[in-house]
Amino acid sequence: MAYPPTWIEDFVRQLAYSIFPQDFPTPLGCHYHQEGDCWEVAVFPSMRRVSGRGFEEESLATSAFSFDVQQSLALFEELHHLDWVTAPRSEENEAGPHLLFEGIALGEPVLIRVCAEIPTRFQSDPDLIVQAT
Repeated sequence: MAYPPTWIEDFVRQLAYSIFPQDFPTPLGCHYHQEGDCWEVAVFPSMRRVSGRGFEEESLATSAFSFDVQQSLALFEELHHLDWVTAPRSEENEAGPHLLFEGIALGEPVLIRVCAEIPTRFQSDPDLIVQAT
């Protein structure tokens, strides 16, 4: 897998300061690709292994968090669009519920998704599954 451009790493690190875990800190997942001249970046929470809670077997749960929208706005030189999407708009959009930012960040045209849940294709990634304590 190719390493992300340095500016994406910098942006995601700065964006992480707007994310506040509800239980305990877990790693953030990040997926990015360039579509034309625009970079699409999705940031999402990890999954937690949870045992108990009425389940006989261990299960996975999305790590809960809150997000400070106002704090994150300072990361954009220009913000053209901000939207809350409650469900995927099409079968190709696997992001699920997410905040959608469209604008210019660190000099680059971007479409940023802050996902409430981990996208399906990343749910079995062992680097994004942590043990709940």
